[in-house]
Amino acid sequence: MDLSEQVVGILITHWHSDHIEGASTLLKACHNAKLYCSIALLKKEALQLAALYKKDIFADTDKEIREFREIIEFLSETKDRNRFAPVKNRHTFFDYRNTVPTRLVALSPSDVAVTQSMASLAELAEKQGKRRTRNVVPTSENLNAVALHFSFGNFSVLLGSDLEETGNPQTGWSAIFNDQIINELSLPIASLFKVSHHGSETGYHDKIWQELLIESPLSMTTPYTRSSLPTADNINKLQNLSFHFLITKDPQANKRIKRENMVERELRSIAKDRRTINEKMGHIQIRYTSDGALNISGNEHAVKFTTEVL
Repeated sequence: MDLSEQVVGILITHWHSDHIEGASTLLKACHNAKLYCSIALLKKEALQLAALYKKDIFADTDKEIREFREIIEFLSETKDRNRFAPVKNRHTFFDYRNTVPTRLVALSPSDVAVTQSMASLAELAEKQGKRRTRNVVPTSENLNAVALHFSFGNFSVLLGSDLEETGNPQTGWSAIFNDQIINELSLPIASLFKVSHHGSETGYHDKIWQELLIESPLSMTTPYTRSSLPTADNINKLQNLSFHFLITKDPQANKRIKRENMVERELRSIAKDRRTINEKMGHIQIRYTSDGALNISGNEHAVKFTTEVL
């Protein structure tokens, strides 16, 4: 099987580095793939920001903007508008009503989230034009994160991306529940949940568990060790809500080694930002079988928390 021909879609849920890095390489290699991303990233404000950094090859920019710029340049070179598609809430990627109904729809971002993001990008581009800094991509709420609902027959999955609660009823998870998307699209409750924003408190909303999921679903997430996510409290909370709660690797695995004070001072004088290189890459695979069961497998670095009575 030639994967470069088989892949038909690549979705960038949002442009933080742990979600976008490598996307330009994938897009170039997969000749039949269409790129999907938040509609805000295809607006002029985002494109102008990418163009701004194209002009300065020495700019010490974030990986996110460099990756995004590579994608935009490639799409411009191909001159094929069918290679990309903007996504917002209610976007339907596919909806097959054959023997086994199969559908994938976007639950976010909302119209208000897109508008706020465009304003933020426009302001950011203006500032960067005067003085470039390293932190190009905002690290606040993931306004443009694309959360997804997938269904295959009687089996449904909720993919939370990095969507967060913002305190605004028209953005984040609140927008999904306030905008009646669930009823409008007749979304079935899901038995598998990719927990949003690395299991953080800001990725939590009561109604996710009340309206979008079965009781005690199978839940999983990936850690974000730079922010120590998920925390022990996050893990305990999600474990109690789930039949199994899976994490691709121990979130505490990258703890910095303690060294003598003199050594630490010397290292700080050389490198302002240090991270432990961890070759341990966690992996979890979940397969839905023809008899309706979920087969779970993972490598030795994956961690499982369970409420199952043994």
